[in-house]
Amino acid sequence: MKINYKILAKGVCLLLIVTGITSCEKFLDAPPLNVVTKAEALKDEAGVAAVMNSAYQILGGGGVFGGKYQVISELMADNLQGNLLNGDYGEIYNRKTSVFGDYKNGFYTEIYQANYRANTVLENLGVTAAKRDDLEGQARFVRAFAHFISVRFWAQPYGTTADNSQLGVPLRTSTAIEPATRATVKQVYDQIIADLKTAETKLNDVNPGYPTKLAAKALLARVYFSMNDFTNAYLYSNQVITSGRFTFEADYTKRFSEGLSTEAIFQIINTEGSYSTGGSLRDNFRSDFNLPTLRFTPAFYAFVNTTNDVRKAWFNTVKYPGEIVTTKYNKERFNVPVLHLTEMKLIRAESAAELNTNLSVAVGDINDILNRAYAGTKSIPANSSAALIKANARAERLIEMVAEGDRLYEIKRIGAKGENIDRRGAIWNCTGLILQFPVSEMASNTSFQRNVEGGCN
Repeated sequence: MKINYKILAKGVCLLLIVTGITSCEKFLDAPPLNVVTKAEALKDEAGVAAVMNSAYQILGGGGVFGGKYQVISELMADNLQGNLLNGDYGEIYNRKTSVFGDYKNGFYTEIYQANYRANTVLENLGVTAAKRDDLEGQARFVRAFAHFISVRFWAQPYGTTADNSQLGVPLRTSTAIEPATRATVKQVYDQIIADLKTAETKLNDVNPGYPTKLAAKALLARVYFSMNDFTNAYLYSNQVITSGRFTFEADYTKRFSEGLSTEAIFQIINTEGSYSTGGSLRDNFRSDFNLPTLRFTPAFYAFVNTTNDVRKAWFNTVKYPGEIVTTKYNKERFNVPVLHLTEMKLIRAESAAELNTNLSVAVGDINDILNRAYAGTKSIPANSSAALIKANARAERLIEMVAEGDRLYEIKRIGAKGENIDRRGAIWNCTGLILQFPVSEMASNTSFQRNVEGGCN
């Protein structure tokens, strides 16, 4: 059965958001504060479920997975041609952010808005026993995702220090409004993993439209992979793949299709007439009508511009002479895949190679991707070495997940292992590869420790 992570459009905007962080009126139609109070909204099970749904709506909106997450990640990585960018985009691309900048500051706020709503649900679980576990699992899943997003953008990566005592991000595990302090990266990752392991036990096995146990496992696979914990990354990705719930697409273009992807583990669903996602992706990458803001470098395109690689169809080098644009988001409507089977295969293959175990399984994963990408004309041998498997896993990930916000974290993850891969020449832990906290965070706590301001290539 296809399991989707459906975004429901009928959320509520509560007083809790306005009093705690900021207004959410640009995400939802907020009723006047004297019409709907927090107590009224949470007085029954339907109200608690509505708050949970509204947290999904924030995650799926243009402020997070509907575009900003991918756009900011791609701007900071090394695939884009950004020499003509200015304003907020230029600051992010040039890896020199300040406490100002509405684009990334809004992104930060929206992440914590989703987190706040998840905490609200966790503090109001006076619902029927039949619904309690699932709502708790959903809330912990969202809270884990919110903290995971923020710690990878605003802190140096896991592995920067031996004990990961480097400053992370604020851990917000309640709705209490308190001055923010930064937990360590280890503390943040410990909380993420704890939330996901609880979610894994609480969520339903099958729950069409909502996250399931396998969605929690898939996110755990990504989290452990980002930590270079290949034993656990293999364990969880393997559980997702071998569950039989998802089928590897023979057509690589279906990953973003409405209702057609059999690979989707967690996706933002576009619902015609009621909820549209991916607006910021279209605004920045769509290339069928106008030259988009974000274009790709010849150095990146060289990786895909090889004989028989059908993924060249994801790019257009003719329509705008001298420019390389993607066609990945050239649709009026599409679903946004956040966790999918292709990523799980890439994680399992590279983890197996790093562990030098289960290499035959890893070869199968790589060949699934190569056979699809090269229309059956390319594969690696059954007896491939761990080094060859790892090289192919990294090369295919670069192409498969382009414009999905993945490359930045590969630069950091692989850098933490001792290998610098940034094609712009920066060191993986340079100050400019993490974002500066917004001025509003410092305003709530004058002793809040900001990131070092600086830049890198």
